[in-house]
Amino acid sequence: MKKLWLSLLAGIALTTVVACSKEETSNENDTTTSEELVVEIKEPVTIEFWHAMSGTNEGAVNSLVEKFNSTVGKEKGITVVPIFQGSYNDLKSKVTASLKAGTAPAISQAYADWVAEYLQSEQVVNLTPYINHASVGMTDLNDIAQVYRDENTQYDEAKSYYSLPFNKSTEVLYYNKTFFEENNLTVPTTWDEVEEVSKQIYELTGKPGFGIDSTQNYFVTMVKQYGGEYTNSQGDILFGEGDAAVKALELFKRNADAGYWRLAGEDNYMSGPFLNEQVYMYTGSTSGSSFLNDDNFEWSSTPMPQVSETTKAVIQQGTNVVVMKQNQSAEQIYAAYEFAKYLTSYEANLAFATETGYLPIRQSVIDSAEYQAYVESSNDSTKVTGPEQISYNFYDPAFFKGSISSYNVRSEAGKAVESVVLSGVEPSVAVQTALDALK
Repeated sequence: MKKLWLSLLAGIALTTVVACSKEETSNENDTTTSEELVVEIKEPVTIEFWHAMSGTNEGAVNSLVEKFNSTVGKEKGITVVPIFQGSYNDLKSKVTASLKAGTAPAISQAYADWVAEYLQSEQVVNLTPYINHASVGMTDLNDIAQVYRDENTQYDEAKSYYSLPFNKSTEVLYYNKTFFEENNLTVPTTWDEVEEVSKQIYELTGKPGFGIDSTQNYFVTMVKQYGGEYTNSQGDILFGEGDAAVKALELFKRNADAGYWRLAGEDNYMSGPFLNEQVYMYTGSTSGSSFLNDDNFEWSSTPMPQVSETTKAVIQQGTNVVVMKQNQSAEQIYAAYEFAKYLTSYEANLAFATETGYLPIRQSVIDSAEYQAYVESSNDSTKVTGPEQISYNFYDPAFFKGSISSYNVRSEAGKAVESVVLSGVEPSVAVQTALDALK
């Protein structure tokens, strides 16, 4: 069985922290000193884990919690209570409200841009002292993919860990394998080829050949692929520099105007039109593979098309876990760290990756005989295609700067794509409109 991941970049070095030293952490949002760090629980504690995992995913989360409570938790005196909070939007709203009310959970799922916002409350725990601790630290941290480590250390110059990776995915190109084989179509690897194959499909069926799940991800990824920059973690808006953003919008507008490409629109996700054979290929999250079936045709996936080999890029997605100290004892904060550490462990990550549509975060999991056997038995090509792209995955920079946040920028990026497709706005005008909205 071929190895699924390319070699990860050299890992960041970890510095051992002596438990009773008096060194302080450097970030202004966290004043915890190493001598104050509690890494032992004398009386049992209970903590809440807020999440937005539903259905099969919730079952996988509950299994992880049960396993933790019966092993690490039992040994250390920790009980984790998982609390489903609804959709991701619901979770974000409830955590934001809880921070204002002084009732935040000890640990929660959170996208990187949420963490950037939560940091303004000064209630987010810097996990670096725990991670570097001599007795309770994470000695295998470098086994986690570099891009995930980078995303979770983007919040300050010291590269502090204010979160740890949890459920991760990326985007791939899904295609109707049966239709492609019946019509002798070549699976595209570049955007020029996507254009050409979409045109062929349109001429065969009168239907669009291609669609996208996320307008925001399209904008961010294509700006990178055209050699531009989107934003950075300091809050600088960069997509107005150069012509990468305009080229990205011109590409979609040209093909949408011809009837070759489409947006998800009222369908919300492209999986519906794809399964109904209203479109024959689309870019979407690897986590969405669980919503596809092969009742009417065989589908497969291939890596995200690229503009060129020199600017290869595809976004990584998914949430992390963040620990908060509001109204939590030192023992509860340590307990939350132990649970976060467990969620990133080999054992937990292997279980989660084989029970859900999400990808492993560890190379050791990818390389394991258990995961290789799962890939072969699952017949889900995204379990191969997703990890194959790890060497050119990137993360969407997260920031919260005054009245503008990375969330606002993503929203305007999505609107720009929609405006050129649905309202006929010229790409250069759409880009400028987005920039003006972010001033």
